[in-house]
Amino acid sequence: MGKHGAQQLILSVQLYSQRLKVGRVILIALPLLFLGAFFYLPLFQLLVRGLSSSAGLSLERLSALLSNSYLQHVLLFTLGQAILSMLGSVILCFGLAYFLSHYEFPGRPLLKALTLVPFALPPVAVALGFLLVFGRSGALNQTLMGLFGLHEPPIQILYSISGIVLAHAFYNAPIVARFVTAAWERLPMRYEESARALGAPRWRIFLNITLPMLMPGLISGAMLAFIYSFLSFPIVLAVGGAQFSTIEVEIYRRALIQIDIAGASALATIALIFSLLFTALYLWGERYYAHRLRATPTRQRTPLFADVKSALSPRRWPLYLLIFVTLFFFLAPLVGVFVDSITRQSGDHTMLTLDWYGQLFNPSYSALISASPLHSVWNSLLFALATMCLSLSFGTILSIILSRPRLRGRIGLEAIAMAPLAASPVALGLALLWSSAQTPFQSAWLAIVIAHSVLAIPFVIRALRPAFSQFDLRLYEAARSLGASQIRSVLDIVLPLIRGSLVAGAAFAFAISIAEMSATIMLVQPETLTMPVSVYYLLSSRQFGAASAMSVLMMLVLAFSFVLIERFSEKRFQFS
Repeated sequence: MGKHGAQQLILSVQLYSQRLKVGRVILIALPLLFLGAFFYLPLFQLLVRGLSSSAGLSLERLSALLSNSYLQHVLLFTLGQAILSMLGSVILCFGLAYFLSHYEFPGRPLLKALTLVPFALPPVAVALGFLLVFGRSGALNQTLMGLFGLHEPPIQILYSISGIVLAHAFYNAPIVARFVTAAWERLPMRYEESARALGAPRWRIFLNITLPMLMPGLISGAMLAFIYSFLSFPIVLAVGGAQFSTIEVEIYRRALIQIDIAGASALATIALIFSLLFTALYLWGERYYAHRLRATPTRQRTPLFADVKSALSPRRWPLYLLIFVTLFFFLAPLVGVFVDSITRQSGDHTMLTLDWYGQLFNPSYSALISASPLHSVWNSLLFALATMCLSLSFGTILSIILSRPRLRGRIGLEAIAMAPLAASPVALGLALLWSSAQTPFQSAWLAIVIAHSVLAIPFVIRALRPAFSQFDLRLYEAARSLGASQIRSVLDIVLPLIRGSLVAGAAFAFAISIAEMSATIMLVQPETLTMPVSVYYLLSSRQFGAASAMSVLMMLVLAFSFVLIERFSEKRFQFS
């Protein structure tokens, strides 16, 4: 090769390297531009609108809202019910966490996967289940009245603070149980065994040894339950009735009912400030929890049915009672929705029927919801698939970047990527609604996919980042050195090693889109109706059977998604 040829080769290599660098910069910039354009910019515009007054930007409007006695009551009620709901979730989670962390039994992975289904269900479906089981005319009251000959329902919890707290506890306790189970499984048994050998009773061992060691996981789970209860919207709207209102409900009422965008924006500003503060505390606690979680081995579980004698031992009866009460509380609303979807009341008799499902799949049936339920099922599936593709693409890029330990500004970039966790979905929906109204290209379909994708990206990152952090880059480099192309190296080396985490991230994105309602209801149009919003409209129009049938379809889709998560990512995804 001559001198001229060598110079051309060097120049070609340099140009190729520059193109690679430009391509990488563009690839990295894409998810950041997406979040900037469809998350940060709309929320910034919403905050500016909320802080604007006749004299320009000021705190005048926020001060006026905070000095209003009614809104002070709303804020205090929002905080109070979130604290009570958090405590209820913590109390209810212990039985399930103890059972899953201490005992091995057939179907344990499936049960562990299904514990996430109540958390992922649309809150309005949770409200429907509570109405059907714990309502004034619900199954529990009817059973108690029949058994004891009562003339008045003995349980009055709906349309009250008790109903809101219990519904939130049902909704959030499973996710708290996941944190506590993961922490309990990794507690060193030697401390408990030493205390037991010295004669300490079980209750003292639990209070002085077990509970303090569970605190990191418990605090992380409790903070997450608090945040979700604080940002709760459909449960308060459906279970609490007209006399109870939270900040999220007030934003919805002012934006879509009173058409007071300025007031709604100011309230959204307050909600965002609180949610950012609480989420920062949660992430701080979770970081400490994740460090403690990796530091210890997994606890050995006891077979629940090792032999007939131990299974029938009287010492196991309190455990069985605890299991029964816990499972009844968690399963009764879900079972109630399923039973209501296949039954119809005919006089004093209850008949089995599939009419409600037939109505859902009848294109001409609208039931006061402005569109066919069948169309809303189709919409939800399309939104979920689009959300899965979009959030998985952007989430994968961000996960690769965040998995590099020497990356400068990694903590700041992580905060930018994970910020949607801290945002109020109702505020995000309002921000996108107002932002899209200012552009010549308006599409409710596109706005809903964007909202779902923004909310799903942090969960995709949580599923993928551990896999990329543990990936041995030398395998990829070895394949490249042997002549494999970049695409072949990724397809043959990288993807097979991280496919479990990819499936988990895709399932999370799909499930979040299927279940999302708070942001969607701010953006939805009759032609873009989704399954959760359909349930809400059906429930509002007293079409309980059709609402139950729609909820059952969502349960099946979500259960399948989370079984995939549990199957492929039990060891890869640990909320870190």
